[in-house]
Amino acid sequence: MNEIEGNIMVKINELLENDLSVIHVGIFSNSGVKNIQIMIESEKGITIDDCANTSRLAEDIITLHKFIDDNYNIEVSSPGINRPLFSIHDFIKYQGERVFIELKRNIDNQRRFKGTYEVIDDLIYIKNKKEIIKISMKDIKKANLVREIKI
Repeated sequence: MNEIEGNIMVKINELLENDLSVIHVGIFSNSGVKNIQIMIESEKGITIDDCANTSRLAEDIITLHKFIDDNYNIEVSSPGINRPLFSIHDFIKYQGERVFIELKRNIDNQRRFKGTYEVIDDLIYIKNKKEIIKISMKDIKKANLVREIKI
């Protein structure tokens, strides 16, 4: 996350009500237009009104602080059932659940791991097949929970 994304995230979180929180902000350029993707979560779930209110709040903050001067679009969403994990705090919060982790570099000739994990001393220990792999946050390219819907 770059400085502008981090600043937008902090400012929105300062003003959000209830138990809503911004868990990620990403800014991407597409044909000269910036797309600002904001992911929010709440213990009660996310409604369309939560997304709309957060979008308006984000627009006000971006304009007031002049974070982005160009044309931009704002997209606000919930993380979904297979929630991405962005920080060590996310890993701690969901410790014990199944996760998919893709690494920036190989560990034991492998970049992708799926399994349950635990966090010890800011390191992720994932149970992969018959062994336990130790992963540092700096080595993670992306990670998300792996959940199944049972019908």
